[in-house]
Amino acid sequence: MDDTEDQNRSKSSKLVSVTELDRGDNNSIKRSSLRRKRYFLITSGLLLIILFSVGALAMIYTQDQKRILKGVTIAGLNVGNLTQEEAKEIIDQEVNNLLSQTIKLNVGQQAPEVKLEDLGLVLDADLALQEAYDSGRKGSIFDKVLAIITAGKGININFHHKWDESKLQQTLKGPLAEFSDPATDATFQITKENTMTIIREHAGLIIDTEALITQIEGINIYKPVPELKVEFKEQIPTLTAAQLEDQKITGLLASYTTRFDPTQRARTENIKIAAKALDMVIIKPGDTLSFNQIVGERTVEAGYRDAYIIVNGQFVPGLAGGICQVSSTLYNTGLLANLAVIQRSNHDLAISYVPLGQDATVAYPDLDLQFNNDSGGYLLIRTRMNYNTITIELYGKVKPGQEVFIGNIIESIIPAVEQRLVDETMAHGESELKQEGQPGYIVKSVRNVKVNGVIVSSQPLNQSRYSSLPRIYAVGP
Repeated sequence: MDDTEDQNRSKSSKLVSVTELDRGDNNSIKRSSLRRKRYFLITSGLLLIILFSVGALAMIYTQDQKRILKGVTIAGLNVGNLTQEEAKEIIDQEVNNLLSQTIKLNVGQQAPEVKLEDLGLVLDADLALQEAYDSGRKGSIFDKVLAIITAGKGININFHHKWDESKLQQTLKGPLAEFSDPATDATFQITKENTMTIIREHAGLIIDTEALITQIEGINIYKPVPELKVEFKEQIPTLTAAQLEDQKITGLLASYTTRFDPTQRARTENIKIAAKALDMVIIKPGDTLSFNQIVGERTVEAGYRDAYIIVNGQFVPGLAGGICQVSSTLYNTGLLANLAVIQRSNHDLAISYVPLGQDATVAYPDLDLQFNNDSGGYLLIRTRMNYNTITIELYGKVKPGQEVFIGNIIESIIPAVEQRLVDETMAHGESELKQEGQPGYIVKSVRNVKVNGVIVSSQPLNQSRYSSLPRIYAVGP
């Protein structure tokens, strides 16, 4: 019994000890937690105080004083702690100094000296000044503090610069022009016999402007080299004597003559003016021979007079009447020279100075006579006028044995109708012929080319259609 009681007491005593220990541990945990909270609150408070103090100091540190940051230079010039206006005075003077720098262009025995400003140097001082002033004024407070610290170590801002290439090229033409020996193309002169005398080309040696410009644009404007070596390059002529020799005028290709009435003075004068405009005109190989382009607009100021022209199937007075005889004469010359016809129109009515199908009417600026110079050589137009004739000749690269013939076929004839118009001033039964009528025609033309008597081509030309002109009588009522 006693042993059992002792054991129970022992167990009870142990339980009491464990409970007391647990209570002690809980109290310890609570005290530790309170200490951590107090530490966190104290630490947070201190941190807030520090951050607030740092922020306040940073705001004071970065306060805008309207001055450029210390340590900032522009093109190596110290502008730190200066206002924009103060810095601008220094910078403007430096710009003038940089632009006034000279450099020699060594062309061998001579070395012309030119200013960088004259070579087209353009400096943007205002942009550099604005960049310097903006340093430390953009972004967050942290960015501004960092900019101030960086500036303290030194920041240099160079001028933005470029070269005015137009001014540069223009300046180089001045002092360097005399040192170039440009190439000259082969040329020719027309002889009294209407052939060509060829003058040889000349190969040139000119300044390599592109290479020189590249050197100039690569100059360090803050420490320019004292001189640049100017390089030369060969310039090749675009037209050589050999080319001209292959395309030279060797003789007469074709000639055509038409007759006119010299008593019609206004018409004769018009023919004379147009013929003079055509004389001595040269057409390059492959170019277009255009009557309107050569003769130009027909105006009173140019000397043209009123004479009969064809308008809407009627002969009426008009400025430059008779000029179509010149274009028709040229058309036949071009046909016989075997030139390719680009543009040609026949008259509304049949005319008498060339065969049917072989006339060419013109009206400035759209109605034109045009040939393509596909002869393989240069063409020379010559015109000659006698008392009552006009002759147009084409000189060029003669093809031995070539002959050209024009054939015309009248496909149909349109009879002239008769018209009677009552004239109250005339007596009954009386009549008078007022207009001599003429028939109309539809004509097909062909150009045949022979070489050494053998037909090598037969080319149809544009069909010509001429309206009839009525025979008009005035009759009494």
